[in-house]
Amino acid sequence: MTLIAIGCIVFLFLLLLNGAPVAFAMLISGAVGLMLTGGYYPLVGILKSAPYEHVASYTLTTLPMFILMAEFLTAGRFTRDLFTASDKWLGHLRGGVAYSAVAGGVLLAAISGSSSAAAGTLSSAAYPEMKRLGYDTGFSTAVLAVVGTLAIMIPPSIGLVFYGIITETSVGKLLVAGFVPGAVTAAASAFAIYFQIRRRPEVAPRSEHRATQAERKESIRSVWPVLLLMLVIIVAIYSGVITPTEIAAVGALMALILTIVMGRAGFAGFSVALANATRNSAMILAIIGCSAVFGAFITLTGVTQSLLSAIQEAGVHRYVVLLAVLLLLLILGFFLDQIAILVLTMPLVFPLLSGLGFDPVWLGIIFVKTAEIGLITPPMGLNVFIVSGTTGVPPREIFRGIWPFVATEFGVLCLLVTVPGLSLWLPALAGF
Repeated sequence: MTLIAIGCIVFLFLLLLNGAPVAFAMLISGAVGLMLTGGYYPLVGILKSAPYEHVASYTLTTLPMFILMAEFLTAGRFTRDLFTASDKWLGHLRGGVAYSAVAGGVLLAAISGSSSAAAGTLSSAAYPEMKRLGYDTGFSTAVLAVVGTLAIMIPPSIGLVFYGIITETSVGKLLVAGFVPGAVTAAASAFAIYFQIRRRPEVAPRSEHRATQAERKESIRSVWPVLLLMLVIIVAIYSGVITPTEIAAVGALMALILTIVMGRAGFAGFSVALANATRNSAMILAIIGCSAVFGAFITLTGVTQSLLSAIQEAGVHRYVVLLAVLLLLLILGFFLDQIAILVLTMPLVFPLLSGLGFDPVWLGIIFVKTAEIGLITPPMGLNVFIVSGTTGVPPREIFRGIWPFVATEFGVLCLLVTVPGLSLWLPALAGF
């Protein structure tokens, strides 16, 4: 059984390396494994029931609702306004546009949950201003790539929701747990910017224009409805008065109402928003449905229990196992996006680590954080390529400026691993 499991995992990665979509790669490799281990009838039984049962979930509606909310706000141009408001308040500082990108990234993260969407929006809004002021190209584009990753941690995080669904961990508890690690990540990004500017002031010239108080107040007027929406979402998540699924639905409805009432989008804009939300949701649901087949195969082989027994018998310390898993996730992050990493690894590593006594919520935070680092590391670096496509700057130029931020991200990961209370304090305070 173990040899079959290893062989099918290798087969899965070969399919991925040859460009097969993640969903179909998991479906094919899982089906082959089930055929080899259980035969024809177990395979047919699982194919008939498992994908549907995993997708037909009330909790799962959280994902398309958060995606729809983000698309409505993007169609209404609210996302760009958030960065503009941040720039009015911080743009006069040396490196002010970079600090504004961090502030804008936090605000975008609180309404989108999508790292790629945040990176693309910030790049189109901030890079022209950075270029006009004479910012170093590698530094400025690296800032935009890194700041986009905030959306994967700060609620409503699609990564945390996805982890909660596939591991059956409380989504509400995960979203509350993401607040403090997200704030720490944002503060660390700002510190990395400050450190580089102090070391090389020429990378970020000071803006000659300082926004007046009237301009600052005007910028707040343009975004206060979105800030109110963010406050409603945060209070609802923290208080637990409604479920995460209901929060996502309420957020999508409020975003739609804001966009219509303020006249921010026409029929064409809404059509694009619905099409994008449908496309992205269908992709994620396909991955979840097909991952059920691969997960059933892993369960049938019993390889997780065999690994757990072998580790316990060998006396390997559980933190050594955790570090080995995090190293695996980092390596996978060089080639795959964060959703693919979670889908591929959780059926095997989550039962293993939870069996060793680690808290599932804490595991979710550090897993998502580790996958986040992969968004800015070569050769894949999804956010780097998104920023490159938006700004026209070659990826190699962005990677040249990314390393100080990668070092900072590793520092934050180490902090979250060594101090679990950063992730678990707020959920306990909220009564989860």
